[in-house]
Amino acid sequence: MKIDLCSRTKWQFLQTIKKAMRKKHTRRNMVVKIAIVDDESTAASLLEGCLHQYAEETGTAMQWEQFPDAEAFLKSDIHAFDIVFMDIDMPGRNGIEASRALRERNQSIVLLFVTNLAQYAIAGYEVDALDYILKPINYFSFKLKIQKALETVRRVQGTLLTIASDHGQQLVRDSEIFYIEVQGHNLIYHTLHGDLTATGTLKQIEAQLKPSGFYRCNYCYLVNLRHVGFLDGSEVTVGQYKLQISRNRRKEFLQQLTQFYGRGGR
Repeated sequence: MKIDLCSRTKWQFLQTIKKAMRKKHTRRNMVVKIAIVDDESTAASLLEGCLHQYAEETGTAMQWEQFPDAEAFLKSDIHAFDIVFMDIDMPGRNGIEASRALRERNQSIVLLFVTNLAQYAIAGYEVDALDYILKPINYFSFKLKIQKALETVRRVQGTLLTIASDHGQQLVRDSEIFYIEVQGHNLIYHTLHGDLTATGTLKQIEAQLKPSGFYRCNYCYLVNLRHVGFLDGSEVTVGQYKLQISRNRRKEFLQQLTQFYGRGGR
């Protein structure tokens, strides 16, 4: 059997690209990057020990970096981290002030406070903190909180989808989709990287994406709830888009949105 050299070269090139894409997308799923911001080296080391034990027990791939104060953390590449453990009582800029500055630049990072006093953690609501851990840290309490944080990270990162668009197979994370619109027999995926057109039914894709926080606001639109900005009467803002909410779906849409954020959605 003769194989055309150009065709073979093209095939090898495509396989290399596909392999690289799989590697690129799975690496982000496999390794969770964590920042520990605490001026007390003993407390930070104890937290590191808990992370190491959890990684050993569960096989979860995690990398962590320790910062001695808030300023050092804020000067780092804060978008490189998925989770941050933030001490509240620190000299200079405390954890609450640092978290306000953090949220101005990064809204998706999962924030957990570490504190000696539970009443300080109440302030976490204003900076969308997921939870808090009381010092001295014990492993049982830590394990519950890190499991909750990791589940939130997975929702934020999203699931990788393969979309058979009119330009061929496209890999898109569900977290990067603003909403999906039905037009005749086509589905329009409005994403962070532009629009994709594919064949299919909204009912079918709705069943697939509902567990990831997608819900219909009317017959034509399936909305990614993590991108909802605000509601104004019968209109919902999703990213830069403004969509109409049908009267018969408005109440249930609001309920789904409330439940989504109540689970720590982003």
